[in-house]
Amino acid sequence: MECASEIYHSSEYSRLLNKKLMQQHVPVSGSIELTRSCNLKCIHCYFGRSGKDARKSKAELNTNQWKQVLDEITESGCLFLLMTGGEPLLRNDFLEIYTYAKQKGLLITLFTNGTLISDNIVNHFKKYPPYTIEITVYGSTPETYERITGSKVAYHQCISNINKLLNSKIRVKLKTILMKPNRHEFFDIKKMAKSYDVGFRSDACIFGGIDGSKAPLSLRVSPKEAVDVEMADEEHIHSWTDFYQRMKHIKPDNTLFQCGAGITNFHIDAYGSLQPCLISTHMKYNILQDGGFIKGWKDLMPKIREEKASGDILFCNQCEKRSLCGYCPAFFALENGSTNQRAGYLCEIGKYRYEKIINYKQNKL
Repeated sequence: MECASEIYHSSEYSRLLNKKLMQQHVPVSGSIELTRSCNLKCIHCYFGRSGKDARKSKAELNTNQWKQVLDEITESGCLFLLMTGGEPLLRNDFLEIYTYAKQKGLLITLFTNGTLISDNIVNHFKKYPPYTIEITVYGSTPETYERITGSKVAYHQCISNINKLLNSKIRVKLKTILMKPNRHEFFDIKKMAKSYDVGFRSDACIFGGIDGSKAPLSLRVSPKEAVDVEMADEEHIHSWTDFYQRMKHIKPDNTLFQCGAGITNFHIDAYGSLQPCLISTHMKYNILQDGGFIKGWKDLMPKIREEKASGDILFCNQCEKRSLCGYCPAFFALENGSTNQRAGYLCEIGKYRYEKIINYKQNKL
């Protein structure tokens, strides 16, 4: 016998629902940057300067302003909300904003470095559980943690707080950013997640700074190493092969953004700027000064869908590896200063993923 939950979680239901939401332009999923401040000074951070300096630059949204934002996004149809930073837990009013969002019915994912999770916060999460908490783990030793974050205590704080959350039955996922300073500990980080029996994901695509800085790019591992690590186990190769088989016959149109940015997804930064996604900063709408989220969503976001691919990235529409590279105009802009100029790093990622898939398929014959 079918029940509502079984229907909701079926892939066919999800596909049809997503199609309907896209057709009706419902902002069902969004992210809010509660603060740009951070207690760590990570060498790869795409903000391009310390959180302390960022906080001084201009005023971030206050408690009541964030509550107004939450009112408007839920009125517009938002259901899934990511709270991120900086480090969101640095805000003294974090629990007040979080609780208000929970009471609005939002399913909340929290991105955190895991170092500031007090007993009070854990108890609050037990009362008002998040959908999930994603904690970035930068290494498997204090030494690597210090090299990346600048903190001698961050490793021990993070590990202690992961245990604290899991012991309280709060849903946790771990993730890491593969880069030169932690490449030697990647598989130990992965084993850590397995030992906790929690979800794990990783990424090697370090961004340039949103201030134009290219310094973080020197920390990247090569595209080949990134793919070798990513596909070191058969499960991941199989997943990518299956994805490629499903996507390779789908021909993209000539719109610049091919994802949900500006259709069903949005991002609001710490200063009240509405933009298509977290890293897409080329088109913004100030919701405090220009009329609020609802007006911004109706007026600005459709313009994202009107942007057409041109110049260099027209090549992407003809590329057989397009579904494998992580095509992203926002990434292109951070990399090259233009949304219409391909990022060579992503092209190489797509190339090596394609080679892995072809070899995998041949070995299965």
